[in-house]
Amino acid sequence: PISLATTINLADHGLNAQSFRFGNLTMESDKYISVKDTAADGSSQVAVIDMHSGNTVNRRPMKAEASLMNPADNIMALKGSQEGQPGNFVQVFNLDSK
Repeated sequence: PISLATTINLADHGLNAQSFRFGNLTMESDKYISVKDTAADGSSQVAVIDMHSGNTVNRRPMKAEASLMNPADNIMALKGSQEGQPGNFVQVFNLDSK
């Protein structure tokens, strides 16, 4: 039999429940959850929950369309676009070096 248990309630960590949908939330492994969220002042941010460090939440102001965490290392990839420019771009950040 399969047993299910709640590991983390993201709303309890201050994340907007409207962000819990396809395209805003990614979970690439059992280590990181990445959520594109809106801050209280209306600005865009990306919240990364590290499930191997006591569910710590790190928020960073970013206007990315999507975010993705490396399943093993603290490396984030962001997808975005610029108004008036064709196509998309990808930025990759090593969050341990900042």
